[in-house]
Amino acid sequence: MVPTTRSVARMEAAAAAAAAAEEQNPDAAEGAADAAAVAPDAAAEGEASREPDEGEASREPNEGEASREPDEGEVSREPEAAEGSRAPGAAVAWRNPIVDAAQWAIVPYAEDIDQYLRAREADPRRRPIINYDQAIQRGNIRMNMRGTLVNWLVGVAFSNGIRNGAVHHAVSYVDRFLSRNAINRDNLQLLGAAALFVASKYEDIRHPKARWFSSITNDTYTTRQVVEMEADILRTLNWDVGSPTAITFLRRFLTTCCGGNRSRDRKLELMCNYLAELSLLDAYYIRFLPSIVAAACLFVAKFTINPKTRPWNLTVQRNTGYKVSDIKDCVHAIHNLQQADRNSNLKAVRDKYGILESVSIISSPQKITASFLKDLKYASG
Repeated sequence: MVPTTRSVARMEAAAAAAAAAEEQNPDAAEGAADAAAVAPDAAAEGEASREPDEGEASREPNEGEASREPDEGEVSREPEAAEGSRAPGAAVAWRNPIVDAAQWAIVPYAEDIDQYLRAREADPRRRPIINYDQAIQRGNIRMNMRGTLVNWLVGVAFSNGIRNGAVHHAVSYVDRFLSRNAINRDNLQLLGAAALFVASKYEDIRHPKARWFSSITNDTYTTRQVVEMEADILRTLNWDVGSPTAITFLRRFLTTCCGGNRSRDRKLELMCNYLAELSLLDAYYIRFLPSIVAAACLFVAKFTINPKTRPWNLTVQRNTGYKVSDIKDCVHAIHNLQQADRNSNLKAVRDKYGILESVSIISSPQKITASFLKDLKYASG
């Protein structure tokens, strides 16, 4: 049985609450748990919230108004685990009983949620065109420009406390928009800023206002232009801004890989997030489904942290739904991307995760052990 829109909204919000608890972020956990209690029908479908400032973007035609704009100057709370400032090893014993209840609440629906997310990620209407730089943009927007834009988005988001998930969604919106609309290259940064504006609304109840997104472009674009581009994005995407990204699946996959060692779990999560954000910089990864990118990042992260231990076992295979052969091509690509990052001019991701437990400077063997790339043969793994 496929869950209803309302139940999916509640379950996804509950899952976010559970993720916040794992990240040892009580504020985010409480906010997510509150969202689970009141999630409206439109939430699961990713309806974007309305900007009430000057030059107000078009309202959604069918679903009505979305969430309220926060107070002036209010920015999102401290980002998720990959962006926390807690000292390594300083585990927090406190647990939120509301979040613990939310974790248990989603268990009966886990399979339905997974099927729902897999169906959404594979829907052609929600997939970008692999070669949109030539097919749609006719060379006016090149993929190296896209990389520069993503590098900028990662930097401004990290510097201003915007969540990882918002960056992943913003890049998805940019790719989907450019797969359908040709734009002037002078407006590429405007598209990126407006996409991050929409994504920050989707990811967090506390988010910057349109004026702030104008200011991060050094006022190259006005607040009205940001709001107008927001409206263009929403119309182009048909208000469907809730498609899953690699980070959506990573959050789910990581819950099956956590043991009792909190510091080791945190390092694995940060390494996965680092690799997933690296993949955003390169348009090559548009060809892979987000769940495949997430699984490949988990494989390479586990291999990097413990290169002598087989990254894939039957538990991971069962919970991700992928055999090694299903993700092998993406694993090689992610591993090569990790190796090449040290020489890249796009430094925002490397610098960010150089701060976060220095996972971006952890060396990975140049070659993955051949036996690790073979499917499991025996029930024992």
